[in-house]
Amino acid sequence: MAEQYGDDVASAEAVRTGIWSPFRSLLAAQVLTALLGLVFWVVVARLVDAHDVGVAAAAINAQTLLGIVTVLGHSTTLVSELPKHEPARQRTMILRSLLVVLVSSAVAGGVLVAVSPLLSSNLADALGNPIGAACFVLGTAGFAWALVVDDACLGVKQSGLQVWRNLLASSLRFPLTALLLVLGFTEAHVLQLCWVLPLLGSIPFTLWRLRLPRGDRTSPPLLRDIRAFQSLAIRNHLLSLCLAAGSQMVPVVAALTLSSVGNAEFAIAWLMANFVFLPPYLLATALFAHAANATTEEFRRSMERTIPAALSLSLLLCVGAWVLGEPVLWIFGGDYARHSWAILALLVPAGLWMVLKDHLVVLWRSQQAFSLATRLTGTALVIEVLGATSGGIIGGARGLCLGWLAAMGVEMVLGLPWLRRAFGGLHWRSPLPARRTEAGVAASQVVLGAVLVVTLAAGTFWVVTQRQAAPDRSIDASTGLLEPGAPVPTCEPTAEQPGPAIDLNVQSATGDPAHPIRSAADLRRLVGLAQAAGAGVISTTTSFRTMQPVQGGPIEFEYVDRTIAAARAAGMQVRLQLIGMPDWALDEPQFENQAPRSQPELAAWSTFVTEVMKHVAGQVDYLEVWNEPNEAKWWPTGPDPVEFARLMDVTDRAVHAVAPQTKVISGGLASNDIGFLTWVYRGIDQLGLERSPFDMVGAHPFAGDHAPDSVDPTKRYERNPFGLYDENFTGFMGLHEVMAQHGDGDLPVYITQFGYSTRAGQGREAVPDDLRASYLTQAFKQATCVPYVPVFSWYALHPTPWDPQEYTLVDRQLRPTKTYDALVAWGRQRDEAAGTAHPKG
Repeated sequence: MAEQYGDDVASAEAVRTGIWSPFRSLLAAQVLTALLGLVFWVVVARLVDAHDVGVAAAAINAQTLLGIVTVLGHSTTLVSELPKHEPARQRTMILRSLLVVLVSSAVAGGVLVAVSPLLSSNLADALGNPIGAACFVLGTAGFAWALVVDDACLGVKQSGLQVWRNLLASSLRFPLTALLLVLGFTEAHVLQLCWVLPLLGSIPFTLWRLRLPRGDRTSPPLLRDIRAFQSLAIRNHLLSLCLAAGSQMVPVVAALTLSSVGNAEFAIAWLMANFVFLPPYLLATALFAHAANATTEEFRRSMERTIPAALSLSLLLCVGAWVLGEPVLWIFGGDYARHSWAILALLVPAGLWMVLKDHLVVLWRSQQAFSLATRLTGTALVIEVLGATSGGIIGGARGLCLGWLAAMGVEMVLGLPWLRRAFGGLHWRSPLPARRTEAGVAASQVVLGAVLVVTLAAGTFWVVTQRQAAPDRSIDASTGLLEPGAPVPTCEPTAEQPGPAIDLNVQSATGDPAHPIRSAADLRRLVGLAQAAGAGVISTTTSFRTMQPVQGGPIEFEYVDRTIAAARAAGMQVRLQLIGMPDWALDEPQFENQAPRSQPELAAWSTFVTEVMKHVAGQVDYLEVWNEPNEAKWWPTGPDPVEFARLMDVTDRAVHAVAPQTKVISGGLASNDIGFLTWVYRGIDQLGLERSPFDMVGAHPFAGDHAPDSVDPTKRYERNPFGLYDENFTGFMGLHEVMAQHGDGDLPVYITQFGYSTRAGQGREAVPDDLRASYLTQAFKQATCVPYVPVFSWYALHPTPWDPQEYTLVDRQLRPTKTYDALVAWGRQRDEAAGTAHPKG
């Protein structure tokens, strides 16, 4: 009994001096880094567009992973090898390790930059310019160097220097970021620069603080020394890679499978999850450092305390994340709190399995069982990556987390024989000593712990109360627009909120004089493609100019009739857009797209509208009046809100006199011209109208090549002569705010055109089809959150002389694009949520 008690006391003392001391330094360094990193991303999330945050996060996560790969085992090997040598030799070993790592990381970073166009859109955006590419290569080298220097501090028993290096790197980011933001630089590569430069600056500071002497006379020549050291390092490295890559690959999988905003939400959750993952891992790292100076028996006795300590710590941190995660995440903004907390709650249980894996690796390293350990952890890596990737593709961010957890469950079942063999015979003991002999130390630790608990409780209370009391600052109350950098809400379809109905255009006119109109069979095929994509509305456009080119002549209805008949036969609604004036109906015809403005012109237009509505006999559900009246192309005499209001009034009266059930839509405004709509309401007042002459406001919120979730402040500006103009997709929210301010908050916004071109044009880059497909899903998710958008028309279904193929969902042979496939998937998801049958393609 006395001998056993003596062993217990010796074991506890070894744990205290050989493990807890470096663990405290490691933990302090990582906590400082994580907290300051958290503050950095809070600032960034508040001030920078969510798209740029997602792009920068993808690059930083990728360079972190690449840095781990290119360290080539030197950091881990230094922990165990440095204690065996004199200080001068230690200095040489560290510098030579840094040289090897510099070459490997620079080469690997350059290769990834070269192939970045073939990778995800986030990485392609991040590395597609010289500054972003240079930052990525330097960041990869800097992170690898940081790993080497930090582990060298552990190997020479100066682990406290890690705290100072991490504090320096993290602190320098704030003045640099503030300076660049004040100067107006908010792009993704600027965020990369703010992350990388302080990291690089912390390396020489740490080497200086180590104060290792020169004058090494024992080291072999450079190449021979590197070859000998690399042999052991590479075995350590392969094992470390297989262990760490599983978790390090998860944020990279997120960057490859999620949208930019989804990746931003995941990145915030992953940042918080590291608070749970790191402390138990650092305890295993301290155990490894202890193993270099301990016998096998001492090492096993130490594990009897560190395993239960790490599991208990991990469980407590999980509970803390579940309870406090959402209030803490409110510092990023309301939408991050809602979406990122759900991701965080699914991520943190993985830490429990990581504890056992970390201890297994430490044990295998001490036994030099590199071959077995590498094979098993390599298999686990494949399982985890497959699980996370499959989950991300199927279920987005939450699916990625569930897929990762499921993969860990499979690992646990498959690894039971090795777990029994590794930990069998160990008697788990309390990590705390039975009694304290140093009352002063104990008292100071209790006081410090109490202060931390009180501070955390007070901070949590403050955050929660602020959350309840403060208004949502992500939306500008005066304009209804999202603030630049604010997270853009996205919603999955539900039975209560399935999202907008899908509208796709079908044109019967071909523009070919030899065959001017499509056959009924061709139209049925086009309508079938639209229906298979989930469309519930078919839209088509016709012109007064082409339907009645001669005064007093018959109105040509065949083009409209064929399209309406095909849509109605499929059980779909119809939106008809009327544009154009024949020369005979204009007082002074000057332009092709000249709109009716005088009383005689408006009378001729009203008569035409009345005849059309009588002819269609209630088969048109929505009638859109004109097209982009805020643009000179479609109002060539100069856009005039009062003239447009008068045209809307005349049309509204004509339509409702014949078909009261038909909804009248104002012609879609180009690029969210909020100022123009404001002046339209002033025109309504000026004309003395009793009500707004429309049932819905049409919008064309085209965003060029920018993602739907991009809120770019440079694309929101005052445009003469009407005022606020917003070229972000989210700008339609500002249109509805204008409607609400004028008493029309109950009226909806009909998105009558929105899409992307796969070919570059004036002021915009090409959007590749695969990226456009992801943009489509993102746009519909955003619109699903907005109850006042009942219908969403994606531009365009098929090519016509007026709708170029680079915008369309199918090509001239009606072959579907990836964007069409994405719409089919979305339509199916929407129909399943709404409980309606989805047509088969």
